Amino acid sequence: MAEEIRNEETIEETKETEVKTEQVEEKEQPSVQDLMVEIAKLKRKADKASSEAADWKKKFRATQSVQEIADAEKAEVEAKRQEENEAMRRELNILKLEKSYLGMGFTADEASRMAVAETDNEMDTKMKILAEVETRKQKDFEAEFIKSRPEINAGSSNDEEDPFIKGFKSVKTRF
Repeated sequence: MAEEIRNEETIEETKETEVKTEQVEEKEQPSVQDLMVEIAKLKRKADKASSEAADWKKKFRATQSVQEIADAEKAEVEAKRQEENEAMRRELNILKLEKSYLGMGFTADEASRMAVAETDNEMDTKMKILAEVETRKQKDFEAEFIKSRPEINAGSSNDEEDPFIKGFKSVKTRF
């Protein structure tokens, strides 16, 4: 019996949620003024929350001993140092990867983007960049091939006689 009541309550709650969802979907897009008012409200709430956090921090610091304060400051300094260290390692890794990609024939932009994607382990981005590089290299190869080919002669030039006709005329006819 209790399960049936719970099931009925759950069904009613689900229906109420569906009705509320439909009502929200039916509402029109809010105007710019409504959005600005909402932004102002959220900003005031964020300001209030940050000031409350600062007040609590002051109260907490007042209750701490000198040793606890020194330990907390050391921990903050160490955390900041650790963040800077990680940022420098990331930057160094990116620079090393850029250099290696430049050596593989990537352009500076391609090498930079590939190094960042490699560092962040973004396989989709890496594959897109590799496809772009392959397309560019293929176009460069085709352009170089066309430049290196000799000029195509589709007949004799006007300034000299064709060697075949010259040879033909040199043979005396017997007829």
